[in-house]
Amino acid sequence: MQKTHKASRVEQIAERFFCKGLTERERGAFEAGIALGAIAHQFMGIPITGNLQNLRRLERVIEDAIHLQPYKLDAKVRIRPYGLSGRKRHQFDYGILSPTMMDVEVYVKYGKARVKACMKAVKSLGNYPLMYISKID
Repeated sequence: MQKTHKASRVEQIAERFFCKGLTERERGAFEAGIALGAIAHQFMGIPITGNLQNLRRLERVIEDAIHLQPYKLDAKVRIRPYGLSGRKRHQFDYGILSPTMMDVEVYVKYGKARVKACMKAVKSLGNYPLMYISKID
């Protein structure tokens, strides 16, 4: 792995598992993919309504969770409550969070590499929640 930053002891241990010659850009892209995968698969199915205050809180919780992962500089999450009521009409009135409701940006720094990766439901792909790298330096 090309090194331009001094790795901590725990980073040195972890790096032994990665293939030799992996660039900082490649590792940054890998780390971004981990974050998007976590958001798409770990947070799905949470009961929600269209209550904007609750949705904004959930967005912050997801962002805070991503910040706990190594090399994550920032995360921005926006949940679009399409078709959800702002308040419950009865005890069974709620929806569940799905990746198609989310617009996500994750910012990663690994060494000198900086990556911006996104997840967004793309209408022309049948609302598929596409994960992609939008910028890498």
